[in-house]
Amino acid sequence: MTSPTSFNLMLVNYKSIASLKIGELRPFSVFAGPNGCGKSNFFDALDFVGLVCRQGVNEALRVHGGAERIRSEKLCAPANEQFEFAVRPHGAETDGQASTFEYRFRIHDLSTAPKLEEVVSRPGAEPIHRYVHPLADLLKSITLYRVNPQAAKEPDSPDADSSKLNATGSNLAAVLRRLEADSEAREIIGEWMETVVPGVQAVAAKRQRLDQSTTVHFKERRTSRRFAAGTMSDGTIQALGLLVAILGRHDRPSLTLIEEPERGLHPAAIAALVDFLREEAQPQKPIWITTHSESVVRRLRLEELVLVDKKAGRTRMKRADSGNLEDADVAGFGLEAAWLSNLFNAGVPW
Repeated sequence: MTSPTSFNLMLVNYKSIASLKIGELRPFSVFAGPNGCGKSNFFDALDFVGLVCRQGVNEALRVHGGAERIRSEKLCAPANEQFEFAVRPHGAETDGQASTFEYRFRIHDLSTAPKLEEVVSRPGAEPIHRYVHPLADLLKSITLYRVNPQAAKEPDSPDADSSKLNATGSNLAAVLRRLEADSEAREIIGEWMETVVPGVQAVAAKRQRLDQSTTVHFKERRTSRRFAAGTMSDGTIQALGLLVAILGRHDRPSLTLIEEPERGLHPAAIAALVDFLREEAQPQKPIWITTHSESVVRRLRLEELVLVDKKAGRTRMKRADSGNLEDADVAGFGLEAAWLSNLFNAGVPW
């Protein structure tokens, strides 16, 4: 089966999301909107979906605080006792033929006895229940990154997991040490960190002789001194964590979610960041981010931008290319100017 080029999503009953449908999300998609509009709730809902697919309903509810913490205030009983998710990929083929299907699951009786109902539907065919669908691996590998700079600065123990950066980045040193064995990844990290922090020549993970812990160190140009991660800014550590998260992904399908990756970066670094994420995003390994930064939006293509706002307490979304505007229409004054002027009629970043 070839990889899909875009996805249609539906979510029902998660915090500010009463019912939401958004179509043709690309492998690199950016969800832009003001604070409080529901961007984080959308990513939390997808994280919940990943946990359901990976560890089951009860564990997903436990991690997310139970039914009372996730249900939408805009839905009344019995509608607020059911969570629903659906995904339909576009562009996938099997043996040269378009492979059209929709995977959907519902969780019934959220507060009492949660029960999962899974359905795969294909045009002209009877729905299949509990079928292993082609996107199962991707949904099981959804990871929502909210890097905690303070945790990421701490040394890693000798037995820290180095296979993948965890959601908070607390095993940053261990994963970085693994990536250093790859000369291409090592070069990318070095070059990109110099863009983020002018004057930084190298970054490396070092194993300490005394306790065998692993720590991150930075080296500046024109000096032999190395600086421990604890002396670096939170923005620098977050940027490094982002790079390690993306470069540390494995070949299997995955969906990477990153909230406001531009925090602490100057505009030139933000432009390089957007280009890097776009290049790394693939149909089998999408990268989706949230932002309210004009600098991020300025660097986007129309098809990559999704506008998020809230009306009457309900989160809404609209693709920037869903109206009459095309890239050529905004080329003269910039995509961010169109957003700030509300030409998309989908809200502004304040």
